[in-house]
Amino acid sequence: MNYTKVKEIIKFSLYRDIQNKWFIIFNVITLISVILIMNLNNISSLLKPLQTENIFEIALLDNNHLIEDDFISQFTENENFKITPITENTYTSENIPNDFAIIEVIPDEELVVKFKFTSKEGIVNSIYTPIQEALQKCRNTLFEEKYNLDENTLKTLQSNLPIERIMLSVDAEDSTLKDYMKLFSSAFTYILTIFLFSKLANEISQEKQSKSSEYILTTVSAKEYLFAKLFSNIAILIIQGIFLLIYYYIAAMIASIPLMAEMDISLSSNFVFSFDIVLYILALLIYNVLNIILLCIIQATLSAKTASSAEAGNTVSLLAFIMIIGYILTLQVITPYTKVNLWLAIISCLPIISAYFIPALMVVGQIHVWQIILSLALLFVLIPTTFHFCSKIFKNGILDYTKRKNKHQKTENALTQNLIKRKMKELGFVVGIAILLYVGIQTILSLLFSIFLPSLLHNIFNQEEISMLMQLLLQIFSLGIASAFVLAYCNKTPKEEKNISFSQKAKIILIGIFIIFVLQILLSYILYPKIGLDYDITEMFTTSQESSWISKIILILTLAVTPAIFEELFFRKAIIDFTLPYGKNFALLFSALLFGLIHMNLSQGLFAFLIGLVFATIYIYTKDIKLTMIIHFINNGFATITMVLPEYGIIILTMTIFILFIAGFVLSVRALIKKSSREKIISFFKMPLSFSALKKYKYVFTDFTFDVSLLLVLCMSILTENLLR
Repeated sequence: MNYTKVKEIIKFSLYRDIQNKWFIIFNVITLISVILIMNLNNISSLLKPLQTENIFEIALLDNNHLIEDDFISQFTENENFKITPITENTYTSENIPNDFAIIEVIPDEELVVKFKFTSKEGIVNSIYTPIQEALQKCRNTLFEEKYNLDENTLKTLQSNLPIERIMLSVDAEDSTLKDYMKLFSSAFTYILTIFLFSKLANEISQEKQSKSSEYILTTVSAKEYLFAKLFSNIAILIIQGIFLLIYYYIAAMIASIPLMAEMDISLSSNFVFSFDIVLYILALLIYNVLNIILLCIIQATLSAKTASSAEAGNTVSLLAFIMIIGYILTLQVITPYTKVNLWLAIISCLPIISAYFIPALMVVGQIHVWQIILSLALLFVLIPTTFHFCSKIFKNGILDYTKRKNKHQKTENALTQNLIKRKMKELGFVVGIAILLYVGIQTILSLLFSIFLPSLLHNIFNQEEISMLMQLLLQIFSLGIASAFVLAYCNKTPKEEKNISFSQKAKIILIGIFIIFVLQILLSYILYPKIGLDYDITEMFTTSQESSWISKIILILTLAVTPAIFEELFFRKAIIDFTLPYGKNFALLFSALLFGLIHMNLSQGLFAFLIGLVFATIYIYTKDIKLTMIIHFINNGFATITMVLPEYGIIILTMTIFILFIAGFVLSVRALIKKSSREKIISFFKMPLSFSALKKYKYVFTDFTFDVSLLLVLCMSILTENLLR
């Protein structure tokens, strides 16, 4: 397979779909809607005029004096209510005031007493609920007196009738929960597939009509093109899901910012899910992924054989009908109350049906190992077979419709005056998606890890160690995937190699260590105490000298080793390699700003920006990412290792760092004194930039994904800053 060509098709499809105006319009409307919906209380409080809380008045009409004294006594200490007895109800819709209600007490032979509650409009629950509870208590008192019942007997009569149902052939425990889980998995599968079918059908139909697909098929094989279509559409689905998750997070953070003073934060999670739920979620993911791949192959092939958008829509309807049958059958025939027979168990192994039946059978506890093995085996055999068979039909369907095209028709757009704008928008798109991937993957995986890891590792590690392991894995996956995404868009032309000797690299490392520790001293001991940023992030981690050696190793890996490797891969290797064609100084400044922003608090962010400039300078000058990894590790490792070392170990480590610091100081002074070194430094930082050259960078902000990523980082920064303070 020509992976380079396939990757280019996927990159083009992703960029085209996400830059599509309707995609942007949909996401803008969705973002605004989610923010408005989740901030209705904040918005309504802003729109309301400032006023003190009104007292709610109650007119009690109880001419028989059945509950008057008891009811009034329950509100004597509640200043929000004022109760006034009356003898006649003269209120109408015209003269009844706001924040007012009339309660009429009506004697009743069977129920002892009934109540009529009259108000101008509906009453909020915070007002109505205490009134209802007070009336219920009054009524219970009268009921006890009339029928000579004690309070416990009355509570027993009011409670639900307990009936223990035992079904010998099935496990019906928690049947309601199981039904909801089954409904969720079936609905999730149906909605997901219909979305993908519609998008795939429309895309292929448009490509056929625009004659662009035949041009692509002259450069790649049918299998490669079909694979690219499937991969790009599934990737778009994942990205759209991440967008929706990000919108929810932005809205939730905006809603939470006014309440930050009342919030608490904890690093650890106390949720330990049962092993059955873990297996259910795994099965739901695995069967959905495999069946979606199979169905998308079929949908793409059917769409390629159509001659119009209407016909493509009909193919979606055909597969949608099959999916809705599977959905309805799952809801009807698989229940916690009936045992599944052998024929239904065999049918559940069939491809497509298995996406519905297998997770549902796992929920109700009626799955067998042979069903899982057989269903997965059928999918693993059928997917490559279907892909091989359908790729030929797919290509023939495309070419049959486009073979009459004009041979001289242009298939590529000419370069326009907006080339610079498009390039800068592409930069914003790539970086924006990378940030959203970073945050979105962390969010999704943190949920999955909080389900799986405590259940799987609680016998091996304690809660603190599991929490740190989660942080470690989240860094690896989120930064690793974000780096891979950015690197996929980097120019693959051979880079100029720097011939730097080992001694020169050692000098660069020592100078870098010196500069970073000077910055840390200036910020931590001079600037931060004056501006209120001298809070300690490491206080959130409870690992100390008395902790186990496993905890100490995990802490060092989490706070020192993993950031040194994966943050450098993303912020230096990926971001600088991608932005370097736009200018050396732009790449240096942009990567440092991004590095500072992604820490999402002022204390770490300012320091990260400054050392980001140092790291970026070293990487651009040497092209050796290992040097910045070493300096990054020394910076993070010093603070981390001192948390777990005994006193004598801290002294040895401090002396070692001090020696490195002095060596770096001497080398820095020599570099400034020596004329040749000083000229190299001046030439490296020379910035021949005009205002017109800087103007082009504003187009980065015209990309929707970049703007959303900045909004997300801004909200998370405000939230984090409030939490830390």
